Amino acid sequence: MARHLSETFSIATAVGRGETTAQDRSTLNTGLMAQATAIAAVVGGLGLGTLLMFMLAGSAPERLQQDAELAGLVRTMVSIKGLILAIATAMVVWRLGRPVSASRLLGYGAALASSGAALAWMWSLNAIPVTAFLFYGGLVACYLIASRDGQLLGGRITS
Repeated sequence: MARHLSETFSIATAVGRGETTAQDRSTLNTGLMAQATAIAAVVGGLGLGTLLMFMLAGSAPERLQQDAELAGLVRTMVSIKGLILAIATAMVVWRLGRPVSASRLLGYGAALASSGAALAWMWSLNAIPVTAFLFYGGLVACYLIASRDGQLLGGRITS
């Protein structure tokens, strides 16, 4: 029988019925802290990437400066990468609604932060090969962490 999304998490069901225990509240608070940590990692990564962009990136390569259409195309591609990062972040934040180990939380945060930093730096249209490597490296690291996470799909996969 199909379950509603609110029934997926036992805490959400208990909260909906008003039957929370101290352990339920503690687990819920821990999940919210983990979700906030992941979001803060992505925002911090975006901030770090912006800082790197201003400090290290010079002007865009001459070819991109001369061809405004090419620069617009590259920035459109960077925007699509931003959408990919937003989806990955949403998946991780959804996963962090359940208890997670500190090492796995650190892994998710570092992977998403490196992708966020690379994305912000990529917007300057400078050092695109380096930033693309960092962006995709962070996504691959996030995938590898998620592939070994038995709780990702509600316990449907085992590692």
